[in-house]
Amino acid sequence: MFKKRKEVYKFTGRSHSVKGIISAVIGCISILSLLVLFILSGIYKGNGPIALGAAGMLVFLLTVTGFVLGVKACMEKEIYYTAPIAGMAVNGILSITLFILYVMGMFV
Repeated sequence: MFKKRKEVYKFTGRSHSVKGIISAVIGCISILSLLVLFILSGIYKGNGPIALGAAGMLVFLLTVTGFVLGVKACMEKEIYYTAPIAGMAVNGILSITLFILYVMGMFV
C-alpha cells in the first residue's frame, strides 16, 4: 500500500576535507571583513587612518592563505571537492581584486 523508502548505500570512503572547509570559511570571513572595510572607508570619505590600510593588507594575506589551503585540499585523495573548490574560487577572486586595488592605489 505505502512505498517504502529505498535504503541509501554509501560505497565510497570519501569525507570532507578539513583544509577545504577552512578555506571556505576563510573566504567567507574575507568577504565580510572586506565589506566592513569598504563601509569604514566610506564613512571616512577615503581619508581613513593607516589601520584601515593595514587591515586591508591582512585581508589580502588571509585570502592568499585560503587559496593555498584550498589547493592543498584538492591534492588530498578520497574527499568531496565542494568546499575546497568554493574556497579556492572565493579566495582567488578576492585576492586578484585586492591586488588590482592595491596596484591602482599606488599609481593614483
